[in-house]
Amino acid sequence: MIWRYMLPYKLMCGVFAVCILVEVAYMAAAPLSLKFLVDEAFEPRDLQVFWIILLVLLVGGILNLSAGALSEYALGHVSGRAARAMRNELFTHIQKQSLPFYSRYRVGDLVTRFASDMGGVERVIRGTAPMFLKELLSVLFGLTLLFLLDWQLTLLVLACSTLMFILPRFVQRRAEEAHASYKETQERFSNTIDEMVKGHKTIKGLHQQQRFRILAGGQIGELFRSGLRLHMTSSLMERLPLAALLLVNGLMIGFGGWLIFQDAITVGDFIAFFTLFMMVGQSGSNLAYLIPALIESSISIRRINEVLQYEPDVPELPQAPDVGETFQTLSMQGVSFGYTSETLQLRETSLQVAAGSYVALVGPSGSGKSTALQLLSRFYDPQQGRVLLDGRDLRELSEASFRRLAVLVTQETFLFNTTIRDNLILDRESIDDEEMIEAAKAARIHDAIMRRPDGYDTMIEHEGGSLSGGERQRIALARALIRQPALLMLDEVTSALDPASEAEINALLESIRGRHTIVSVTHRLASVVRADVIHVFHEGQIAESGTHDALVAKGGLYAELWAKQHGFHISSDGHNARVDGQRLSRLPFFADMDESLLNDVAERFESRACREGEPIVVEGEEGDAFYMIVRGRFEVVKRIGTNDQRVAVLQDGDHFGEIALLRDIPRTATVRALGAATLLSMRRESFERLTLDYPQLKAALEKSLEERMS
Repeated sequence: MIWRYMLPYKLMCGVFAVCILVEVAYMAAAPLSLKFLVDEAFEPRDLQVFWIILLVLLVGGILNLSAGALSEYALGHVSGRAARAMRNELFTHIQKQSLPFYSRYRVGDLVTRFASDMGGVERVIRGTAPMFLKELLSVLFGLTLLFLLDWQLTLLVLACSTLMFILPRFVQRRAEEAHASYKETQERFSNTIDEMVKGHKTIKGLHQQQRFRILAGGQIGELFRSGLRLHMTSSLMERLPLAALLLVNGLMIGFGGWLIFQDAITVGDFIAFFTLFMMVGQSGSNLAYLIPALIESSISIRRINEVLQYEPDVPELPQAPDVGETFQTLSMQGVSFGYTSETLQLRETSLQVAAGSYVALVGPSGSGKSTALQLLSRFYDPQQGRVLLDGRDLRELSEASFRRLAVLVTQETFLFNTTIRDNLILDRESIDDEEMIEAAKAARIHDAIMRRPDGYDTMIEHEGGSLSGGERQRIALARALIRQPALLMLDEVTSALDPASEAEINALLESIRGRHTIVSVTHRLASVVRADVIHVFHEGQIAESGTHDALVAKGGLYAELWAKQHGFHISSDGHNARVDGQRLSRLPFFADMDESLLNDVAERFESRACREGEPIVVEGEEGDAFYMIVRGRFEVVKRIGTNDQRVAVLQDGDHFGEIALLRDIPRTATVRALGAATLLSMRRESFERLTLDYPQLKAALEKSLEERMS
């Protein structure tokens, strides 16, 4: 894999190889010169031979130093470019990935590959691999010269030297497992840090610092244990060859001395042999020393290669044609899709969006409406059926050109850690301030920006954490409007806005309809009463389609959802709300009661404004209130083992906690706001005072709860 990145630089690789050969040849020849110094110069007392040998060594040394400097330059050139190419390929490959990839790999997983794994690979390219090559050549050159000096002694030490490579093999498997375990532990700890930083408000709000300290403490302890295991196995692999080398040295000195006494070799031969063997032994020891680094790099390369081999779930065909700047129809034909193989979120769904129309996708939570929008925007490809743009399958068209045609704005708004201006303009450098401000005014965010000391040059921090949810949403909408898309797709874009801001955004959408094709997913039906077509999703299929008036008159699912959300009145700031008595009659435990009684009950409810991430009820705590959701979305979370798992999402018109009006039992789940929201609540004390005047209330609630729990 490394050679693939170095191959384009053949010239520099050749220069490096030649220089390495010069260095190795000098290192091997230098000990051999001792034989000639002792046998040809020192013992015969021949000064002329001495000066010749010294001159040869001096010239060779200068040539060796020059080759070393040139090899370092060639190595730096090749390794730097190879590492850059590898980083670029990994970064580009990750950018090409679709959403399932980011479900499989978390932030810590990818950061560890870029930081730890890529750093390990770069160390191999810059140091370990060249050193391994150099030491390997030294061993081969040295062994050749040793055989020329004395083949018997060479065979002996060579046979014994195999211990230097055999012994580390016994712990190599343990070393590989230790390296893999340590990197996996690093990944888990990186993911915990990422979760802690991104969720610091929720952690503090729910007082979860101790739980995260325990979690991090366990992972830090595991880092220590796996790090110690890695250190001991690596140290053992380094020391075993040295122990074998000491044993071989003793055998060689003993056998070499015996050969001298037998006049089988000269003193010069033995000195040259011993010195040359020490060089070969050191090189062999260095090879063994490099094995842990090679094991680490092999694990790193395998982990990087795992990502590089992950094929995008939404691939783009080579030379795919552009879609153009306009379109006539966007449609789904018999589309089935599931995020996992076990369940389908959409089943044989078909719909059509005409250019210039305003189409709304609505339905209960989990009905498939947001999934349909994800497929229309080609963040996923259908498992069955097709998504067509003017009759052409989106899978056969250029994704880049489709992104210029269509812009998706979601409820999960991400802002970059730069200025508001940069977040709005991004790559549209030709946009001037006038156009930017016009889009910001249209999204009703200009005044809020100008109230900040630095205006549009205000720095955004923590991916938008320094702004309110509504401000983030409106900046995202302004960013989309600047790009002037032919197709504007919206996923719950008013979910984080107060009623006044929502009304302004609805007015904006009304003003741009016709000039832009709008596809909007929302659970708040009041936002789409003027849509050209409303598709009502239920259990992964379109149950009804039509205009608002036609669907209400039909009396089906849409009419039921409309009635559930109807009957609430909320102030423009979203902080105060009330409910009609008629709306209360839709609750099973208030059904069939007199309107005058329900109007009295309605007066007993209190308003409550909620912040994003705020827990309304907490699992295990005592329940003492009943809640109705006037506006907003809430997640229902249950503790399963040591993890919190979302089991449901509640939205406008839903209710929870009625059992707390009668029974003093702990809450069975945690309910937490997913954004700014407004609730109506009735506490047990108020309900008990109410039942003194209206005893039938308690009986009706008891009956309703018995039916639910039976």
